[in-house]
Amino acid sequence: MKTALIAGVALLVGVALGYISSLRTIRALRRRVRELRAGLDRPQTETMKRVLWACIINGFAWVWFSYILAALDKPQIAESLSQVALAEIIVPVAVYAGKSAVENLSKNNHWPDRAEAAIDSAGPEPEREEPQDVGQ
Repeated sequence: MKTALIAGVALLVGVALGYISSLRTIRALRRRVRELRAGLDRPQTETMKRVLWACIINGFAWVWFSYILAALDKPQIAESLSQVALAEIIVPVAVYAGKSAVENLSKNNHWPDRAEAAIDSAGPEPEREEPQDVGQ
């Protein structure tokens, strides 16, 4: 009898601890879901945009350093640095603009091969009845 009572109490304690633990877990998961949903409100910056901004900021810094070198009477170094800096600014912007243009064309354009694919996926045309006056 004593063993059955100990087993029953242990079972009840286990059930109670499991219930409390599951409530805490559910509460923590709901809080995490709220945090994640709140984080989805702001759009995340793409990695390519971050790289692009780093290149542009670096290029502008090089241009200003070339002006400082020119002011310090080092014109040859300033000229070569400014040429490299302008390439550093223009090339990433041009590449990103080209990539963006191709992506927008792919998303928003109705390509001829897409129209054929849409027809193929629609299946065979349903049979139509001919008007009675045709062919007489």
